[in-house]
Amino acid sequence: MDFAMGPNQGAGVPALINDEGLMWDLATYNVNVTGGSFDAVLPGWGTGKLQAAVSGKILGSEKFTTSDSPGGLPGDLPLARTQYTLSAQSLTDVTPLVDPSGRLHVDFVASGTTANTTGQSNMIFAVYLIQSHYRAQQGPLEMKGPMSNPDSYINNGSWAVDHFSALGARVMTKFWEEHILNNETRELLQQVGNYAWEDSVEIEANVYWTKNFSAIFEEEHKYSVNKWLPVLFHRNGHYKNSNPGVWWVTDEMDEGNSHIADYRATLASQYQIYESTINKWVEEYLNLQFSAQLSYNLPMDMLANIPSVDAPETESLDFSDLIDGYRQYSGPANLARRRIISSECGAVRGEAYSQSLPEILWKVKRSYAGSVNQFVFHGFPYSGEYGNTTWPTWTTFNYQYSGMHGPHEPAWEFYRDQFDFIARNNWVFQSGTPRIDIAIWQKTTVYPGHIQLRTYVPTDLEQMGYSYEYLSPDNLNLPAAKVIDGILAPKAQAFKALVLRQNDSLTLDGVSKLIEFANAGLSIVLAGGVPTTVLGTLAPGVYRQVLRDLDTMTQQPNVYMTNSTLVASKIAALGIKPRTKISANATWYTYWRSDSASNIDYVFVYNDAMYSAPGTGASEGTIEFQSTKIPYEYNAWTGEKRPILTYEQTKTSTIIPFRLAGNQSTIVAFIPASEDTAKSTHLSQTSSGILGCNVSTNGRISLKVGSTSTYETSTGATKTLSAAPVSPFKLSNWTLIVEHWDPPIDLYNYTGGAAKHNTTHPLPRLVSWLEIPGLQNVSGRGHYSTTFTYSRNSNKMSTPLSGAFISFPPVYHTLQASVNGKRLPPLDVTDPRADIKEYLVEGVNTVEAVVATPLGNVLRPIWSQLRSSGEGPGSLDAGPSKGFVPPPQGRYGMVGEVWVWPYVEVDVDVD
Repeated sequence: MDFAMGPNQGAGVPALINDEGLMWDLATYNVNVTGGSFDAVLPGWGTGKLQAAVSGKILGSEKFTTSDSPGGLPGDLPLARTQYTLSAQSLTDVTPLVDPSGRLHVDFVASGTTANTTGQSNMIFAVYLIQSHYRAQQGPLEMKGPMSNPDSYINNGSWAVDHFSALGARVMTKFWEEHILNNETRELLQQVGNYAWEDSVEIEANVYWTKNFSAIFEEEHKYSVNKWLPVLFHRNGHYKNSNPGVWWVTDEMDEGNSHIADYRATLASQYQIYESTINKWVEEYLNLQFSAQLSYNLPMDMLANIPSVDAPETESLDFSDLIDGYRQYSGPANLARRRIISSECGAVRGEAYSQSLPEILWKVKRSYAGSVNQFVFHGFPYSGEYGNTTWPTWTTFNYQYSGMHGPHEPAWEFYRDQFDFIARNNWVFQSGTPRIDIAIWQKTTVYPGHIQLRTYVPTDLEQMGYSYEYLSPDNLNLPAAKVIDGILAPKAQAFKALVLRQNDSLTLDGVSKLIEFANAGLSIVLAGGVPTTVLGTLAPGVYRQVLRDLDTMTQQPNVYMTNSTLVASKIAALGIKPRTKISANATWYTYWRSDSASNIDYVFVYNDAMYSAPGTGASEGTIEFQSTKIPYEYNAWTGEKRPILTYEQTKTSTIIPFRLAGNQSTIVAFIPASEDTAKSTHLSQTSSGILGCNVSTNGRISLKVGSTSTYETSTGATKTLSAAPVSPFKLSNWTLIVEHWDPPIDLYNYTGGAAKHNTTHPLPRLVSWLEIPGLQNVSGRGHYSTTFTYSRNSNKMSTPLSGAFISFPPVYHTLQASVNGKRLPPLDVTDPRADIKEYLVEGVNTVEAVVATPLGNVLRPIWSQLRSSGEGPGSLDAGPSKGFVPPPQGRYGMVGEVWVWPYVEVDVDVD
């Protein structure tokens, strides 16, 4: 069992309102002074403890739209704003001049507190340290309704704890120790617990802060942050006033961004202390593990923080199903030797009760391609009656997101096949160690809450079969980040090369590591030129030395420069081969893991058809794997392990042909030779008329031939096989019985579930329920049946049939099928086909299929009547103005053709 560290996103617990371990924030006030002096009480006096009073001169102002907004630090997105420029030379910390009543007297020229710089006017900034008092969970008084007043802080909701100090972590852990883990609860949790967990941090703040931040900053950067505080009040918080319409920048060449970068570096170091403190407590006090969604939404380097916990967690929503985005998250986790990289998977805005399981599988497969290997889905949250709530059930986020999976869904009893598929893949990809070809340097000081763009924009690496992950220079101090024999992290990803782009940002420590790696023989490719941006405040002499060091590094024979941002051709020219060289007529992804204990290599192979309609996007090609072990296919749908019998082998590699449906995946395992695997019996090529193959009882290869086919032996001989005596045929004249799942008469009396009834529909051909009278706004289950005649040997056949395959159209949501009352194995939703040899009988055979649908169609007529805790899809934060309209009509049911493919089984000599 995984459990959250707090009641809402794991961000906080009940605490005394003045506890110093709760979140801190900064509030800023300013006043424009047109004269030569200021003599008054500071603006905002009494707001909190005075952090700093700063005076400075305004040199000018500009207005920017998002289209003409100048660039800031890496990761910052352009925003419309009015931007005022302050004279950096004039900025002065005048805090010592403030008297106990808050009065400040400054003579801007005579006192020398502000440089005599010509400007439009003078400014006084007053910055106060305040406690955020951000609720992680509302208390009774805020919840309203018929609730009693709290009699102590224990039942007065939860406050967000300080996420930038060990003290904040201890507020969390102390509450658990004193109020939850008592009466043997600790011992019980140790028996069933897995991960303590914290969601993505979405705590409102103007500027993220901790009480002792100024002192910590000065210790880390050797100067005071106080006089630079005015430039921190944009893009360094979340909600509140973190994206103001007015920005303050300096007249320095980088507009003060070096000080912002220093602030963000200190913030990240304190966030790591918070996460590491909780992680250590969970491990030591509970003997469990800690998982957290780290850094995105926060103004800091996400990659730097990922190694802080046992199981870093990403999510499909905020990473936009972007494989490149997952690689940003997984690189540091894999370098830190984290066995699990988790994902909160499946949430989609605007898909309430209309999301299909194949769509979820698409998200999962793209995640595997990005090295994610565990998934957490939004489950059914509550099984009882919930106040002011209608059928089908209590629904989080006011119907804004795809629904929670549970027994209120018609398909719930059929989920097992698809989730077992995920589980088997997870088991494989949690084994061993990931192996990645290329490391790409990435240093970004802030991560948006929604990652939509690739970092390495070209796709030449994927096209040539190279796998890659990202590393921050902050990750290069991890124990595994060593270069041995020219390989970076040989005990982790075993990168063969490191790529930096000309527009990348550097750090002082990162440059030192670069030089160390170059001296150790790692191939380093500088795409487009040598980066020149070094983050943080540097003395001019230090910066010049960095440039000299980089210039010296480029003279190394293993450091290369390209004229463009494309690097794959240069890497190939260096003789660096991808572990999987792909030659296909579509975009395929692979993911390689090596298990040293078993000496097995596992490779995930995936044909990504994200822009193709369901049932389309099929492709074929070959992959050259850098292994000469015996290849096997691990079928994650059935759990079956079978030798791959068609391949070519060189002295160093194995070349395997694949035919993959759109969004289809498979697992190839390379197993060392043994008594079970030591066989060289294989073919090098087969044509599409061969429907399947296996090793026969006599050790020969048995081919299942459906149409005239050819095969090529490992010695290069080509052979032809005649077609089966019966051509493929499609099934027709179906009977469909629909089990309708309708709303109850009283929508608020929903705990008994849907009102159900059946209707019967004869179907000459398989069409969407939208095309069947009476099924337009219907959800539920469809029971299909038809028959066909089969005979192994008739008078017209010169060769008896051996069996047949059956193929179904692409699965919309779920599909389970049977032949003659015997259920078929789980079907791959992208290519639903099965060998039915063992199920066939002479004469009439019955085919039955059961499909289940989402609830979207039946909810459309009552969409505006739905309520969850009194709020519905039309609520202010969820209605049409936000884009949340009724679910689109789904094309439910089996749509397409069901084919039977008779075959003849032929044993062949491969020599």
